[in-house]
Formats: sequence, C-alpha cells, structure tokens
Amino acid sequence: MEIPFLSAVKDSLELLEEFQEGVWIADDRGRIVFANRALARLIGRDGPEGLSGRPWREMFPADEAARFTRLRPEAGAGTVTESSILASDNRQIPVTVAIFPRTVDEDTWHVGSVLPAIASKPRAETASRQVMDNSVDGICVVEDGRVVYANRRFEEMTGYTASQVSHLGLDRLVPQKDRATVAQVFSDARKVLAPVRHEIRVVNRSGHEFECELRIVPTESNSRTVLLCFLRDVSELRQAERMRTDFIAMVSHDLRTPLAAIKEAMSLLSETAASRLEERQRRYLSIAREEIDRLNRMIDNLVEVSRMDAGRVVLRLDAVDLPELLSTAIESLSLLVSKRDLIIERNIPSRLPPVIGDRDRLLRVFNNLLDNAIKYTPRGGTIRVDIGLVDPGAKVLTEKEILTNTGYVKVTIADDGPGIPAEFLDRIFGKFERVDPHGPGIGLGLAIVRSIIDMHHGKVWAESKLGEGARFSFILPIKEDA
Repeated sequence: MEIPFLSAVKDSLELLEEFQEGVWIADDRGRIVFANRALARLIGRDGPEGLSGRPWREMFPADEAARFTRLRPEAGAGTVTESSILASDNRQIPVTVAIFPRTVDEDTWHVGSVLPAIASKPRAETASRQVMDNSVDGICVVEDGRVVYANRRFEEMTGYTASQVSHLGLDRLVPQKDRATVAQVFSDARKVLAPVRHEIRVVNRSGHEFECELRIVPTESNSRTVLLCFLRDVSELRQAERMRTDFIAMVSHDLRTPLAAIKEAMSLLSETAASRLEERQRRYLSIAREEIDRLNRMIDNLVEVSRMDAGRVVLRLDAVDLPELLSTAIESLSLLVSKRDLIIERNIPSRLPPVIGDRDRLLRVFNNLLDNAIKYTPRGGTIRVDIGLVDPGAKVLTEKEILTNTGYVKVTIADDGPGIPAEFLDRIFGKFERVDPHGPGIGLGLAIVRSIIDMHHGKVWAESKLGEGARFSFILPIKEDA
C-alpha cells in the first residue's frame, strides 16, 4: 500500500539515505514508516528493514520516551534536545535528537533525526554537556537574550524544551511581578560583570508556580558574553523554613506563659518570705530566678533567629545613645555580674554622637556580648567596654558593606576569659557554633549579633589569644544631622 506522505517526499528519500545522521519518519500512530541506513548503523542493525512498523519511541530508554511525550512541541515548532538512543545490545548511545511534526492531508507525521554526541562535539565538551545534562539543577545558556541550550532538569521543571523557550521568551516562565528583574539581567549580557543571584517564582507549562533560586554566571564563548543560568527549585525548602518558623513561634509562646507565671511566683516569694528563709534557701531562690531569666533569653534568641531567617525583621531606625544603651544592658544583667563578683569598666568619651539604629535590636547586641563575656570571665575578673569614634582612615571602613562618606562609632567588649582558638574566630558567629560543645548556651547569641550589625551596615569581629581573653568589636554608622 502506498503511503501518501512518503509519496509526497519520495524524491527526497534517496537524499535522506545519504545523510550521515540517522533519520526516520513516523505516521500519526507513532509507527516508523521509513528509516535510513545511517540510523540502522548507529544502533547496530544490519539494515533499516527491522525498524519499519515499530513505535519510534521504542528506540529510546523508557524515561526518555516518556520525556518526549511530555515535551510536546507547540504548533509549527519542533523539539531539539540531548538524549540517548538504545543500540541493539541495549547500550545507551548519547545523541542529539530533533523531532518535527509535519501535516499532509490533515494527517500528522513526525520526522526525526539523531546525531551521535561525540560526532558533533570534542570529547571534553561532550563530557561537560553530559555533566550539565545530569545536573540536579535546571541549567540553561542565554545568548543575545535567547535560550540556546537547556538541560534535562530545566525541561522537566518548566515543561518546555530549549527551542520552545527560545521561541516563547524567558519572560513567559516568570510571573508579572518578577519579569522586570529577569528582563534587566538578560537585556544586555555585557552588563553582568559578576555572578548574581535572585529568588523568583517560575511558572511551568501547566501554569503551576514554584519558588526558585536563579543564579546567573557570565562567561565567554567565541569572544561573546553568554549567561550560564542555574535554576534550583527551593519551594520545598522555603515551605520547611516556614513550618520551622511557625513551630518555633508556637513553642516559644507555649514556653513563655508558664515561665512568666513561675517568675512572678518567685518574685512574690522573694518579697514576702525572704526574711524567713535560710541563707541556703535564698541562694536556691536566686539560682531559680537566674535560670528563668536564662531560659527567657534563650527563647528570645530562638525567636529572633527564626524571624531573621524568614526575613521578617524590620528595623525601626532612630538616633540611639550607645552609652545609655550600655547602662540599660548592664542593669539587666546586674544579678549575674554581682553573683560572680565581676567588675565592668567603661571607657567612653564625654561627648559621643548618637548612631542610627534600631534601639531594641542594638540592646540585644549589648546583652548578647555582655552575657557572653560574663560566662567566660572568671569570678572576680574584669570586663572592659570601650566606645569611641573610628578613625576615618581605618581599614575596616573600606569593607564593602560599610557606608561611604559616613562616620562610625566603635564598641569593644573585652573579657579575662580563656580566649578563643584562632580557627574559631570567624566560625563562632555561625548558628549553633560554640568553642566548647559542652559549654553554656546554644550558640545563637553571636549569630544574632552578626545579623543585627550587618543589617545596620556595620561590621563585627573577634580578636583573641589563648589564655589572654577575647575582644569583640563592632562598628555602627553615626546619625548624620538632618
């Protein structure tokens, strides 16, 4: 029986036989009606006759065949992608696949071709392509604002092939509110001088939105700037973070209520029965009050870290008097200071300009640093607090997060403790990091200090030598006169 489509292209079939790439034609049921000799050689068959009548998807591994089914081309467009084809001995051969639909007399036919990857690319480039194709991140390459390559993960995440995205435009994948961000980056690749990172929402082919981290790395190819884009689905991670934040908020609320009742009962007991208690009983009562205050500080730190991670911290900026704030922090910790017979020395100039900051957050910085110094200073030791102006030529003012043409105030809190090993001086500002894993606290205080100081365009650092105590310093911008 004569097949209409083959009759229409009969003059071209002899030419297709001369192609070095494997070519096949399939009818509207997906069954092969023509295959050239190059395709048969590629998969290790003696001739193309054995392919006739077989579904063309059977030439590919099951997962790849399923992917071709999902990636149905738009009307008038085809699919070009990296894949693997099955040899007669079931080996998987890396290939570039192109499939294009053609309509003749209202019947849809599919013309496909495969080219071995190693025949079209140098060995190193082929290896790089295979790495990219099997990456857990979606990867695409953008040149002149158009997607020229997309790996399998990118196609799975979006539901589109590289050629489809190139035809549709990248903005089709992004909701309206995020399009300006994407368009600004991709409009001129030459303006992207360093890797950039954005959190955006992506809309896949079925209309489902999900949260993604988009990292864009500029690179050179044939003397032209192209953008290497990495797309990572972070929707499950963000959902887990929201659940964690809600859990911490719930637990903190449930803990605060009984702690407040216990603290009130302790205060009432101290006021009404202290005179009738023995010295040992009064000491136990004092210890109980200290532990309640310590638990409240731990809960406050947990809540603060949770808010920071969720991006829910909003600074209420105003002029802040640091010496007055220091006095407030020392007063709140006076019970701990007196219990350990500590001395707090202050070295503060008589006239010091206020800084611009959130008073409550900066009070937490003082509380956390002083509490840390109290923990590690031996009984009867001294804690020294110095506050002064930063020299305009100081190296610390050249840090990238520091505001230019702005004066800064420096605060240093030094203790007489055992000191900190050099390898821990930066690590101690991480979450749950402690020099002594069995020491007091849960390792959040210094992480909160760094986050708050960073939000104020400041910088915090530690200096120490073992056996000579530790010095924690931070700088904050001065409030300029209006």
